[in-house]
Amino acid sequence: MRKNFVLILIVSFVLGFVATANATDIKALKVSGNIPTDPNSPFWSNYGPTKGKHVVIDMDPQMITNPMWPNPSTKWVNVKAATNGNDIAVRLEWTDSTRNDIMVRSQQYKDQAAIMFPVNQSGEEPPFTMGGDGERVNIWQWKATWEKENAGKGGNTTMQDVEDHYENMAMGSGSYYMYEPDGKLAKGNFQINVPGTKSDLRASRGAGDISKRSTFVDFGMGKNEGVYNPGRATGNILSDANMRKSSVEDLNAEGFSTLTTQAHQDVDGSGNWSNNRWAVVFKRAKSTNDSNDTQFSGSKTPMAIAIWNGNNKERNGQKAVTQWNTLHY
Repeated sequence: MRKNFVLILIVSFVLGFVATANATDIKALKVSGNIPTDPNSPFWSNYGPTKGKHVVIDMDPQMITNPMWPNPSTKWVNVKAATNGNDIAVRLEWTDSTRNDIMVRSQQYKDQAAIMFPVNQSGEEPPFTMGGDGERVNIWQWKATWEKENAGKGGNTTMQDVEDHYENMAMGSGSYYMYEPDGKLAKGNFQINVPGTKSDLRASRGAGDISKRSTFVDFGMGKNEGVYNPGRATGNILSDANMRKSSVEDLNAEGFSTLTTQAHQDVDGSGNWSNNRWAVVFKRAKSTNDSNDTQFSGSKTPMAIAIWNGNNKERNGQKAVTQWNTLHY
């Protein structure tokens, strides 16, 4: 651990940044019964068993690798944890004056939060910079966009698409068309010309009817792309919400630029934005059958935190971070 700490200090010094926050002890409350994933549950409130069982952790700018982010929006995070012997849960809460949970246009960015654990619980801590070569970490990343899309419950039926944000957009076979209110592309008489075929009136199939713009109704490249979606065809969890267990993605990394989605998603969780704050709960069984997962078999583990503010155009390495803290369970 000392070797990694010295290395990080050297790198930080060269880059002109030294972490200011001290490592914090996070003590999980031992409870019986189910631990709710709803961050607004009385369980997590000042009227429940976790009252007063929180710690406030300062967030640091990510200044270790490019693109550096010297002024992230999030300055602190309120952390609670609980375990019932079978499951372990962590709740994060932080201030955010804007709710950024839609990202279907290039100018949009999403709110996110993540917690990270070493996969190997013995030996030295891996670098908190997303692990290192041969030093794998397990990352649980919550996404506000997945929360809005009701991930893990609504499947692909609730995914956002461009049509949801451009009300005059109509769909053609293989192309986007704009519905013209003056009647040239009237929604009741929308005709598509496909080379090599007869003209096909598709209004009854939803292509020209704005009111029918819903999942698996549009013909062609419409909402959820029932006809054409290469992302789903390749098993991409970002394209296929049916692959998601919740609004939290279960990932691994062995250093920067190695973030990989796990084949088996084990983490449950949910988030809620209210009164200019996000609150998010991450929850998982302490033990799983997945060798890529952290196994909570002892009494404590290193845990790091990262938070992104979409309104501040934060994404990838542009975020607020902490070094390793210690989660006691």
